[in-house]
Amino acid sequence: MGTIDYAKLFRDKRLDIAIGIGYEFAGEKNNFSNELGDIITVLLGNGFRKTAKSSTDVYYDTYYLRKRYFLTAKKQLVDIDIYAYLTSSKKKNPSSTFASFLATKEIVIYSGHGRIGIGPDFDDEKNSKENFIIGLNTVAHAKNQLRLQNSPHDKSLRIKYVKGMKSRKDNDLESITKKNLFREDLYQVWFFNACSSIDYVDEIRGKWSVKDKMQKFGLVRTGTGKIKSKDNLVVFGTRQSVRSDAIPILKQILAGKSMDDIVKTMQAYEKIFSPENNSNNIYFSD
Repeated sequence: MGTIDYAKLFRDKRLDIAIGIGYEFAGEKNNFSNELGDIITVLLGNGFRKTAKSSTDVYYDTYYLRKRYFLTAKKQLVDIDIYAYLTSSKKKNPSSTFASFLATKEIVIYSGHGRIGIGPDFDDEKNSKENFIIGLNTVAHAKNQLRLQNSPHDKSLRIKYVKGMKSRKDNDLESITKKNLFREDLYQVWFFNACSSIDYVDEIRGKWSVKDKMQKFGLVRTGTGKIKSKDNLVVFGTRQSVRSDAIPILKQILAGKSMDDIVKTMQAYEKIFSPENNSNNIYFSD
């Protein structure tokens, strides 16, 4: 299991938490989820305050809190400046904003539809403009060097979503890499709270080549050309469909909890929404 190293996160006495809320979960529809509003309520309830108006407000909202944490390694209390950034369909270019989050922020949370490995989606499923594409449109996909699907979903549903992406020829993870924006020296934790986000793992981690004895075909590469290591990129995801929102993840991070605590909390939280699901293996970290 991947772990969260708070000493690394806090080494500059600052923590950036960037959150992207997928379409349908930001209050776009009446009588449906407003996870975005609930997250804002959690932030305000924990003492965060919205920052002064800025030119970035059209892309994301920013909230700030100075919070004291106890670092067990140093056995001392440290004041940490925490910035929380929120984007959704209610903002301009949310997919591009989410790309910038993945490239530059320490903790990134996506909560929304997973589109069976295609990637986070910030607009209606009939539109492709604001999809953040992970699982399509690379040479490695064309050559079946990256698996298109690891999840148990019906393949016909993926085919349906893929057809909706015909106007897109790009891959957003690969685009970040081509711009040399991923950094090995930036310690990051990515949370994909979306149905079957295990489908993103091949693209993020690459696949082990027995012949070459190295990780190949991964899309998250640093300026050296190497796949970003597990030492500095931890990934949280789901093995199947889920109904839970990401609010417990945020609360656990603010409380300085471990990845094991987060996984267990999300397992219990999911069973509240889906009591018929007896699996204890819904969530994972890598």
